[in-house]
Formats: sequence, C-alpha cells, structure tokens
Amino acid sequence: MKIIKNYTYWFLLLFFTVIGAWIIPFLVKKITVEPERYPFLYYSSVVKELCIIDYKDKEAPVREINGKAYTTIAQADSVLPLFKYRQLLSEGRMPDSINGVEITPQKIRAKSVVYRFSPSVISTPQPGLYIMYESMPKRVGLVSPGDVFRLKDVIEFIDIESNTVNLEKSELFRQALQKEGFQFPAQWVNGNMNPRKPYDEGYFVLDVKGQLFHLKMVNGRPFVRNTHVGSKVAVAWFDMLEVPDKRFYGFLYDQTGNIYIIGNESGKYDLLQLGIEPLNLKKDQLSILGNMLYWTITVTTEKGRDYYGLEMETLKRLSEYHVAKTHDLWEKSASWLFPFYLTFEDNSSDYLYPRLHKTGINGFIINIILALLLIAAPKRSTKRKIQSGIWVLVFGLPGILATLLVPVEK
Repeated sequence: MKIIKNYTYWFLLLFFTVIGAWIIPFLVKKITVEPERYPFLYYSSVVKELCIIDYKDKEAPVREINGKAYTTIAQADSVLPLFKYRQLLSEGRMPDSINGVEITPQKIRAKSVVYRFSPSVISTPQPGLYIMYESMPKRVGLVSPGDVFRLKDVIEFIDIESNTVNLEKSELFRQALQKEGFQFPAQWVNGNMNPRKPYDEGYFVLDVKGQLFHLKMVNGRPFVRNTHVGSKVAVAWFDMLEVPDKRFYGFLYDQTGNIYIIGNESGKYDLLQLGIEPLNLKKDQLSILGNMLYWTITVTTEKGRDYYGLEMETLKRLSEYHVAKTHDLWEKSASWLFPFYLTFEDNSSDYLYPRLHKTGINGFIINIILALLLIAAPKRSTKRKIQSGIWVLVFGLPGILATLLVPVEK
C-alpha cells in the first residue's frame, strides 16, 4: 500500500509539474509580451535605395536608409512611383519612363509579384487529393473537372460522383510519368488549386530520388517533364506562383535555405537564385513585393528583420538593411524565471504538440533560491524536504507549484 501511495505521489507531482511548465509561462507571457514593431521598407526605382515608409510621420513620411528625408507626401509619392503609381496616375504625375524603361499601368500589373512564405506552409499536412485543370482550355477561365487525383505510391484519378477510380486515365498518366523517368513514391506534390488564377501550370512533384517533375494536363493528355533541377540542387520545397507575365513557375527552396525561381521563358526550367542570405526553413518568414524593375524582400528571423533590394532581371542584391530585434519584458523575464518551459503552439507549424524551449542557465539561480526556501520550510520530514528541494532545483516554479498542490502523507 505504501508503494502504491509513493507511485501516486510521484505521478501527481510530475503531472502538475508538466502542467505548471506550460500554464505559468503562458500566463506570464500574456502579461509581459510586447508586439515587435518593424518599419516598412520599399526599394525606390528613382533614388535606387531602400526607403523607410511611414506616412504617420508628417515630418518625413519617406526616408532613405542613409538618412535622407522627404518631407512632403508629394515628394514621398514621387520617390516611389511603382509603389504609389495609382496615386500618381490620378494626379497626372506618373512618369512615362524610369531608367529608360517605358512605364504603363498594364506593364506594372503584369510584372507585379506578391509572395509570402512561412514555415507552417511546409509543416502543414498536404490535402492528398488534387484537382487537375485543363491547362489549355478552349474557353476563357478554368473549369473544375469531374474528378480529383492522388499521387503517392501510384497516381489515381477518382470520379467525384461515383467515388471510383478511373483506371484508363490513371494508367495514361502513370505511363507518362514513368516514361519521363519518375520513380514512385512521390515525396510531395505542390500546385495552386485555386480556380481564380490567370492560367494553370499544373503541379511540381518531387519523386523518391529527389528529382523534380512538372505535371499538368494539356488538351486532355498528360504533360510530364523532368526539370532536372534535382541534379543541380538538393530540393527541399517548391511554391507555385502563376505570375501574370509567365516569367517563372514559382519559388524553389533547397536544403540549405537558398531560394530560386524556376524560369518559364526558355522552356528549360532555368534556376535563378535570389541574392539574399539563406533562410532557416523551420523558423524564418519571407515576403516579396516585386515590380517591373526591382524586388523588395523582407526576411524575419529570430534576430530581427532583414530587408533586401534586388534587380528584377538578375535578382542580384543592390541594397540591404537590418533591424535588430528588441528584447521585450517577456524574454527578459523568461530567461530568469524559467530555464525551460513548454508550449503547444508555434508560429512555424499548425500542429499542436508539446515543445520544449530552453532559455539559459540564469533561471537556475531562482531555482536554487526556491529549493533552499523549501528545504527550510517546516512540517516536512528531512527526507521529503531533500526530495522536494531537488525537484524544485530542477523544475523551478512549476516544481514548487506541484509540491504545494500534491499532499504529503504525514
């Protein structure tokens, strides 16, 4: 009976310690956390430099990173013609050309690129069922077919109404894949299933050997090409982006975090690397605002935010700017209160599961103080005091909460 009571005591102690390691930091973070505020930057095609934009600042709504300020809204708009082109068009102040390149609203829209990447994109489970649109429809607009397909160990097209496999169509696409050298099973399938897009480029599929294949349907027949990208880089992920001018298929990430676009203009799936530092695909976030002359890229990391200005054609780096992350009250408190703590949510994933976070050794100073106070407390046996003291020394505040909640047999 005594053994059972001991097991019960230690089980409850561990249970409440784990709960405390999650709930106490959660409450402290709610009270102390401060949202990180970063400036908005955009690469100017006029001054050819990254500019900080803050229209709430009436004295300097736009400021170059080298410090030069533009003190009126009119000046600020003129410095960023490809960003504020609608306003400039309405005022009749839009230039006809920039850097010798003719500027029209049609060209601006055709060359516009808006893209975001978050680690949750990779960690989120794939749907498993995909829609294969006709890439060369006879009429304007994409029409949803009467079937969906799945691609893992084999490729199968499933009729939506009867929920049966279309064996003939499945075999047709399977033979096309294998003829091109695709080796099952597929590691992942990536495409854009939204029908409200200017055109359809199907899917990019990574086979078991790390080769990237392009798969789509043209005039009811399978179109399969080995891009041979997997022979040049170790492919980690691909994001389809059907841009209006059809310059590229989307963004490719390799295993080291470098980013590329896969070219669509030559038909050879050429790789062009973005001139930025490699990303941590498990933690970093990226956004791109591109126009017909330059791209502005923003990368948010654990250390802060990096801004890059790239030349549109070559994607070479022209300018860069870094804003260091400020340590708020939560981070300062956590480093002293909790040597480690638990969370069930994280910005890098949509999954809910326990995650252990380490903050450093500073928290053990508090743990030592709490352990000594507990050992000095009355109404406990010397053996139990030592055991509880060691427990609190290791687990800190969650540990002392658990020792106070779990009753001790007299």
